[in-house]
Order: sequence, then structure tokens, then C-alpha cells
Amino acid sequence: MTISTTNTHRFYSLWRNRYIRDCIRNNVCRDILIDATIEYLNNNHRYLSLFAYNDKVEYNIIIQFRIKNRNDVIGYVNNKHRDLIDRISIDIGEDVAIDNDQQQQQAPRVIRYDCNLFHQGLRSLSFYNQHIVGSGKLPDSIRKLTIYNNHKLRNNINNPLVDMILAELPPKLELLYLPSGLNINVSTCRLPDTLNYFNFQGTHENLKPFIVPPNKVFDCTIDIKSDQDLQWLAQHTWVIKAMFETKYNATRVLPSHLTSIRIHSIDGRLEKGILPSSLTSLYIFDYNEPLEVGVLPPGLQWLDLSDYDHPLEQGHLPDSLTELDLGCYNQPLKPFVLPNNLTTLAMDSFNQECFQANTLPRSLSYLQFWSFKGSFEHVSPLDNPVYNGHKPQLIVDSLHESVAILLQNVTTIKIRTNQISGNVYLKDTAIQNLDIHSVNRFSLYPGFLPSAVKKIIMKGVDIKMDNLIPQSCVYLKTDIVDLNTKLIPLTVQIVK
Repeated sequence: MTISTTNTHRFYSLWRNRYIRDCIRNNVCRDILIDATIEYLNNNHRYLSLFAYNDKVEYNIIIQFRIKNRNDVIGYVNNKHRDLIDRISIDIGEDVAIDNDQQQQQAPRVIRYDCNLFHQGLRSLSFYNQHIVGSGKLPDSIRKLTIYNNHKLRNNINNPLVDMILAELPPKLELLYLPSGLNINVSTCRLPDTLNYFNFQGTHENLKPFIVPPNKVFDCTIDIKSDQDLQWLAQHTWVIKAMFETKYNATRVLPSHLTSIRIHSIDGRLEKGILPSSLTSLYIFDYNEPLEVGVLPPGLQWLDLSDYDHPLEQGHLPDSLTELDLGCYNQPLKPFVLPNNLTTLAMDSFNQECFQANTLPRSLSYLQFWSFKGSFEHVSPLDNPVYNGHKPQLIVDSLHESVAILLQNVTTIKIRTNQISGNVYLKDTAIQNLDIHSVNRFSLYPGFLPSAVKKIIMKGVDIKMDNLIPQSCVYLKTDIVDLNTKLIPLTVQIVK
């Protein structure tokens, strides 16, 4: 018996074991989302039915069905394989009802959902916020319920369907997402103990109907418009975010349990002890008072001071900070002022001559300086960072030749710039994946591209000479309309 025959027999002996076969199938399809139409269900139900319900939950295998029109509703209700569907999403303006022929002729047309039409076993349901009249009851099997914002409609929307659902939520619900601008018109809504994620933004009047299990906190935001809103917030610690829609008095101490605060404008100057020590995220749009050491909480991770333009000193920013946005900042940046763990830095108005040594942390992976035309010659190379699972990104007004120092160790980078000087050479960097976009078109020249680059995406870049694309490159995406392919190595896949 040959080795090939032996391997074949071994494979089939394993494949005949149902447990092993199911484990292989589930692991191969882990975290997969299958978009199914009625036709797809009819043609593939034999294969889809091989996934057991519990296996789909454990391995996050989701069969999704989208309702786009009345035919989809009828097809779903009458389909004998609909029990295979795990998630249903419904487009704006679509009814989920069968006996609505007469209703379609009425003006204005009333949107209706008959919740009894949804099958038991459905795990996830999503639709858009609008005035919907509901009947029936959602299946107890629903684990995730998402109502999206409808940007076509104004705020303060009454949604009778949502009120009906909130009066009796599915008992095993794990995720609930409600859109901002939704009016809550039920006296009480008891959140199930199984709920792990709840997102909603509103005034205390819209938040107070919710009865929350003990020791639960949720990703909810209260709109502070009055002292009454602030008083309610202090007594309900399950709401951990606040947004001030009126001017905030800087002398007022904020509730100690808040983790995120957004303020449009402040009356006065922030002092020590005003901001909660639990705060991890702070956004203040209209604030330009000098910071002092200890004003910002020691655990703050995200800071956006759009109008701030005072010199920063050591200790002004907490060491915990990872994301910083100073839109109007244009002061010389001193060494060791920025925290060592900073990953995101945006200073759109910064236009000094250069960055001095020890000013930019090596941990940075997203740098946005839309006004900067200067040099990076004194900074240390970045540590090959990753930006929230995305490509590291550099945004500058003009790409200076010293950028090669900054990017020396980076293997993947996205560059956005308005112009590129003629003496930028990336050939000696470690970049293998380069995505570059220049607003003003420029022509490639020898040595600009990294010598080890494998994948290139470029816009606003022209290729007019031979031997500009390194032999290491295997992929090129470009916006050049009349690209001369003779200038590109034969091993490169060209995408337009």
C-alpha cells in the first residue's frame, strides 16, 4: 500500500467519526457570517443543517437573513428551512406582516411588525428606529436586539414597537442597543440578569424606566441639560457616561463613578479634584485654560481638547494616556511631555520647524499633523506599531526627507500627505506594506519606494520610469489611468 493510499484511508477513518467531523467543520467555520437568501436556504439547507444550534452559539457561526421587501417577508414566513436562520436584519420602511394589502393603500402608510412571525431559535434581530406599530411577542430565544439610528428622522421619536418590546424583553437577552433620540414610553423596563451589554443615550427621563440588576454597569450616556439630570446621575451608578449639552460650571464636582465625559464648553477653569478619578475618556470642545499637574485623572486613556493651545509641561498629561487630540495646539513640544504609552496623536494645527528629541514616543502608531511641514530628524524610530488592528498611519501636510528616520523599523504604514519633496528615500526602511496617498500628484523616482516592499497601494503617484518598482513587490494598486505596464515587473499583480 502506498503512502498516498494510507493517508487516504486514515483520513476517511477519521472523517467517519461524527464527533471529529463536527469538530473539524465547526473550527473551519468559526466566526463565519453566512448571508442567506430564500434561494440560498432552499439550495443549501442540507449543509446548513449540519451545524447544531449549540455549536453555532459556541463557535459564533451565524446564518443571516435580510428583509429588503415584502417578497422577503412572505418567503421567510413560508419557508420550511427558516429555523436555520440565526440573525434577521430589516431595512428601513419595510413591514413584517402578512395581512397588510389593504394597509398598503392607506396614507400615510403605517409600518407594522408582527413579532409572532419570527421563529423560535432566532438569536439576533436588528431594525431601524421609526414609528412602528407592533403586535405579538418576540421569541424567547433572542440574545441580541439592535435598533439602529435612523438619520433621516428627527430626534424624540416615539416607537410603539420598541415600547412593546421593552415592556417584556426576551428573558435571555445578552445585548441591547437602543438609538439616541428614542423616547421611552413605558413606566418600567426590567433588564434581564443575562444582559451583558446595554447601550443607550438620553435624558434621565428616558433612562429612569430601566430597572437594572444589582452590581451591573452599562455603556449608557446621560444627556445633562439640568441640575435634575445631574442629581439623578449621582444616584444611579449603572450609567457611566455623561454628555453636557449646556455650559458646565467648572466648580461643580462630578459624580465619582463616571468613566466618560463629553463637554461642549466650560465656565471657569478646571481644578484638582473636579474630574472623577474613575475617568478614562474626556472630550472638551471649547476649553483653552492652562492645565496644571494633577488636574487630569491618573487613569485617563483618551483626551480630546480641541481648542487647547497652551504650552504642555511634564505632569500635565497622565502616564495612562493612549489617545490624544489637540486640534489647535501649535506650541513647541518639549521632551518627555507626551506619555510613553501614547499610540494616537492628532495635532492638526501643529506647524513648528521640527520635533525635538524625546518628544514623540516610540509607541505611536497613528500620527496626524495636517499643518506640519517640518523635520523628524531628531526623533527615534517608531517601534513597528499596530493601530487598533489597522495599519499604522502618518498624516502630514508635507512629507519631509527625514520621515525615513521615523519609519525605519515600521513594516506596514499608511501615509496621507498634501505634497512630497523630491528627496524622500524610503529604500532602506523595513516597510513591506505601503499605502500612500498624495493630494498633489508627484512622479516616483529611484529610491523612494522601500527595497523590501511587497504590497503597494498608491494614489496621486505617477510611474514614468523603469526600475522604480522593487523586484520584491507582488501587488500594486494604483489610480493611474494610462499606466504603462512595461514599467512594472512581470511578477507584480496590478489592480486599478
